[in-house]
Amino acid sequence: MPAAGPGERIWVLEDVPFRCTPPGSRYFRGIRAYAYVGPQLPAHLEMFASKAYSYARWTEDELNGVRSRGAQAAPKTPRPLQIEGARGIASAYKSGWRGILVSDDMGVGKTGTAVLGAKAICHLGGGNTILVTVDRPARITIPAWRDAIAAYGGDGGFRWLIMSSDQLKKLLGPNGQPRFHFDVVINDEAHQFRHITSDRTRYMRRINKLSAPPQKAPFVISLTATPGHHPGEYTYLSSLLAQIHGESSAAWADLGARLVDIGLPLEPGWDKGKWQWNAEAKQSPALQTKAVTVVREWMENTDPPVILHRDAPWGPAPIDGLPVDFTAEQWASYNQDWAEFRTEMRLARTGRDTARGRAALIRFRQKASLLRAPQTAELVAATVERGYQVLVATELTTTAADPVAELLEAQGIGVSRIFGGGDLENERLRFQRGQNPVVVFNTASAINLQASEMFTDGTYASSTPRVGFFHQPRYSGIAARQTIGRAHRDGQVCPWSLIYAAGTVEESAARTMIDRLLVTATSVDGDISALEAIAKLFDADWLPASALDE
Repeated sequence: MPAAGPGERIWVLEDVPFRCTPPGSRYFRGIRAYAYVGPQLPAHLEMFASKAYSYARWTEDELNGVRSRGAQAAPKTPRPLQIEGARGIASAYKSGWRGILVSDDMGVGKTGTAVLGAKAICHLGGGNTILVTVDRPARITIPAWRDAIAAYGGDGGFRWLIMSSDQLKKLLGPNGQPRFHFDVVINDEAHQFRHITSDRTRYMRRINKLSAPPQKAPFVISLTATPGHHPGEYTYLSSLLAQIHGESSAAWADLGARLVDIGLPLEPGWDKGKWQWNAEAKQSPALQTKAVTVVREWMENTDPPVILHRDAPWGPAPIDGLPVDFTAEQWASYNQDWAEFRTEMRLARTGRDTARGRAALIRFRQKASLLRAPQTAELVAATVERGYQVLVATELTTTAADPVAELLEAQGIGVSRIFGGGDLENERLRFQRGQNPVVVFNTASAINLQASEMFTDGTYASSTPRVGFFHQPRYSGIAARQTIGRAHRDGQVCPWSLIYAAGTVEESAARTMIDRLLVTATSVDGDISALEAIAKLFDADWLPASALDE
């Protein structure tokens, strides 16, 4: 552990490059970080100085026995929905519930709602410590939360810690138990904890003390507009569901098994600890609707409710399908052997590079998205000419994001690349300020790309209307719904189009994406009116919850 002598203090450094020891500092295993000890932080180390609410700052304050100044940002006035939401959070806390799910539509203001609600809980209960867990990319999500805390009235005099879910292990001691007690935990994008066997979920469960009685555990505010593809993925809510039923947390630790006992149509998945719809439910969207409605109503019917959902006042995002017909030449390339196709397209070998089973599906998706890149680039360029700023959502990099971006740049169109490495926040800001009319990205959540976003200095993003294109259909309804919310938020309408190659594996992926979008929307009783139209394009046999009793 670092120790300060007379007239000295400790500076814990952050963002130190891998295998780089800044001159004058050293790595301390006790805090799992680099630190400098001295009377003043040298100028050459200022770039590594800790930031407000970071793990480095938290540790630094612990070591020095002082509390540093919080972050500063231009103030934001909470919307009525955010104030109403904070009251709902406080009511759940006062009534003895151990947590609440805030499932508002993307852009309604869940972040501000949670900040206000967490401070209200600390005022009511005398607490002082608040943990915020965020999803990737941390270089964007952590600063966004830091700015939100500062903008919505400041930190309130409480100690805040913002951490990526991938770094939660730092909060556990050698015995695997939490090193700190938090009075409130905000799990942003809580669906990232849906797989119970993942490291991030195991660490979260310990830090949130999900196995402890409610009075000995933090109050947990779970934020997500997409709780899961089915109720078996609501694992981060297992202790809350146990409390609703008056049962022990242990009885609900294996959530999927408990839901099967109750009668929900689930079965063990292909991987240990995962669950999926059973055969009957897979063939019946109506049965899926009924199951997610049952679980949602458990949370809605408590007093007060422990689920909070508000549809976007500006309506759902318009979405339509854009099938692309391959030419004879494209069909020939699509049906080529993978090795020949890779050689012809000059794609590097990666991993085992096989093309059997599940891998074959990925290979055909790669082929289709790469072959369609010119059509997508042409469509995007035409949309830019019509006066819009354009979002292009991808999943794969080499065969989707890179070729689309390169084709657009070859036409002289500026493209922000939010994929791979580099300074992602700078890329985002170049798009937001209108310097680049196009952004190509594969980050599905926790970034803002909407028109007229308010920055920390009080200035605003460009007001140019946004239009979004899915260059690749996503198998994940969660990722698709989150992607739509990157620009359709804060009162800004962003229509989306789903592009796919007709008659290929992409058409099947598009159908799956729409089906799962409908499930995720229904799980929170969201507005599915915009999805019903595109569902008809794929002949989806979907029934809204309201039709089940008819």
